[in-house]
Amino acid sequence: MPRTVRSPPATPARETDKPPIFSTPEVYNNPNEPETSNITSRSKRLRPDFSPECEWKNFESKIMKLFTTWKTDQEALLGKLTSELTEIKIQNAEIQKTNAETLKTIEFLSHDYDCIKKSLQKLENENSEQRNYIMELEKKVEDLQLSSRSACVEIRNVPASEKETARELTSIVLKTCETIMPSENPPQLRDVYRLPGKKGSTRPIVAEFLTVPRKNQVLEACRTFNKGLPSTEKLNTGHIGVPGEVKPVYIADHLPRSQRQLFFEARSFAKTNKYKFCWFQNGKIFLREREGVDSVIVKSIACLKKLLTPAK
Repeated sequence: MPRTVRSPPATPARETDKPPIFSTPEVYNNPNEPETSNITSRSKRLRPDFSPECEWKNFESKIMKLFTTWKTDQEALLGKLTSELTEIKIQNAEIQKTNAETLKTIEFLSHDYDCIKKSLQKLENENSEQRNYIMELEKKVEDLQLSSRSACVEIRNVPASEKETARELTSIVLKTCETIMPSENPPQLRDVYRLPGKKGSTRPIVAEFLTVPRKNQVLEACRTFNKGLPSTEKLNTGHIGVPGEVKPVYIADHLPRSQRQLFFEARSFAKTNKYKFCWFQNGKIFLREREGVDSVIVKSIACLKKLLTPAK
């Protein structure tokens, strides 16, 4: 006998019974739904966050965010670099413009410098020529002064009297000549006067003779008179009858200022470097180290410096 399969009896509904809980709300029967609502659909189950696919998507999302951030930063950096490069180009253009202007200025200054250099060289040449010309003129003036004073002597350290006259000066000169050369006739004088000087100082007496030989004779007689005598007995104011304190009297050539200064330097040089002789004769200054040695003519201070330099 065939087996009969019966359906189980229906379970009475209870108030406490609740509809089953499904994962999706579409499973419930809604009376407002169309007739097809009784057709159920399957939805995929959500994967947990720790699944490989979720991890990969999270990783991809992070990478995209990193790339997006990097791209934004790079675009900002690129924009900044572009702005700076533009500014540098502008500055470079300004620098090139400034350099071009500077180069023009340098060329202009170089041209001016060359012109100034040529002008300076020309002025130096002219100055050198003028100096040489002035030196020649000074030499001529000195020669003229020497020739005009070639017959003059200075009688120094003779005090002046109040309201001194030319006759009194002539008397002093003649008395001096009579003292140093008593056997000779009185010399003839062309002029006698005192040099200007500071108030209270003893100004030299200038005596101009008629001839140069007569002047040289007076100088030689003075050297002969003083030779071998002690300093107190050499020619002094007592010998020529000048009242007052006895003072030594000196007779020398009447030299121009430049020659006088050079003669002073030559005498100082002779004293310092032990030169035995230093004298002035015929418009020239002579130095001699000792007897038997040739004399040296001193024309300038440079000659004295040259004597200090040992010969090679």
